[in-house]
Amino acid sequence: MLQACESAELVCFDTETDSLDSMQANLIGMSFSVQEQHAWYIPLQHDYPGAPEQLPLHEVLAKLKPMLENPRIKKCAQNGKYDLHVLNRYQIAVQGLTEDTMLASFVLNAGRARHDMDSMSENYLGYKPMAYSEVAGKGAKQISFSQVAIDDATQYAAEDADITLRLHHYFATQLQATPSLEALYREM
Repeated sequence: MLQACESAELVCFDTETDSLDSMQANLIGMSFSVQEQHAWYIPLQHDYPGAPEQLPLHEVLAKLKPMLENPRIKKCAQNGKYDLHVLNRYQIAVQGLTEDTMLASFVLNAGRARHDMDSMSENYLGYKPMAYSEVAGKGAKQISFSQVAIDDATQYAAEDADITLRLHHYFATQLQATPSLEALYREM
């Protein structure tokens, strides 16, 4: 996976955490995609009863850090600001984040009420991704992502990275068609 990421034109990544507050969230896993319809998920801190042994967090982050901090490797995220804050708490200063699908969506369609990945996927790609509630439940029965079975977490998280890459390709075409909006996206 690291070799693919280091030689890719663009690396889409996503963090899976146990909180929406990026300043308190613990990193539960990370997903990556460099090619549509293909993604990886690295479980790091799933802690439900019977959870399989996972690679040590500090070892995985030590391997990922050079790639994530390399400014020559272009990266893409959905709401990258959140991911940057989470990773910064783990002493990873991501460099090369050149694309953010949430920001691209906003620049292209500022009047839309929603710029979340699921809504954009359905609207622009015609694809309904797995909802968070499908793996973690909702309401009083919702569990932390650390409690989600690794097989389910893998399907959910890898899909997030893949959808982000597909959305990036869609938005890149749209931005190129309108140079003034592309300039706004790149410069602001």
